[in-house]
Amino acid sequence: MKKFKYLSLFSLFYFVLILSGCNEHVDNYYLSLTGESDNWSLTNYEIVLTQEEFKAGNGTLKIKNENKYMTDWFEFITHVVINNKDTVVHHNIKSGPGTDLTEKSTGAIEGPAYFNENKAPITIEQVDGIYMIVKWKDNNNNKVEERIDLYNKINKEHSFFN
Repeated sequence: MKKFKYLSLFSLFYFVLILSGCNEHVDNYYLSLTGESDNWSLTNYEIVLTQEEFKAGNGTLKIKNENKYMTDWFEFITHVVINNKDTVVHHNIKSGPGTDLTEKSTGAIEGPAYFNENKAPITIEQVDGIYMIVKWKDNNNNKVEERIDLYNKINKEHSFFN
C-alpha cells in the first residue's frame, strides 16, 4: 500500500511538472489591413507576426475611378514602424510599357521574425504604425506618390489588440 501511495504521489508530481512546462506564452498576430489614399484603395493586406517569422502581402491595390489605367512604371513600398524606427518590409516595382494599374495584387513576402533591441521577436505592442507608399507615372508621364495609412498604434483603441 505504501508503494502505491508513493507511486501515486510520484505520478502526480510528474504530471504537474509536465503541465507547468505547457504554460509558455506565445505571441502570434494576424492583421488584415485596408486603407485608402486619394487615388488608391488597398484591401486584404495581411501581416503575420510570430516568434519565428514575418509575412506580409496578399492584398489588392485598386486605382479609384478608372476602368483602365496604363503606365510604364509603378512601385509600392510597405513600411512598419517598430519602436519609432521605420523599416521597409515589402517592396515591389513593375515597369515596362503597358502596365495596367486598374487592379494589382501586392504579392507576398515571408522571412524570419523581426527582433527588438533585446534580441526578442517583436510583438504588436512594439508596432507604432504600418503604411504603404504607392508611386506611379500619371498620364502626363509625371511621377506621383501617395501614402496609404494601414495601422496606427495611437488609434488602436478601436482594435481587438488592446
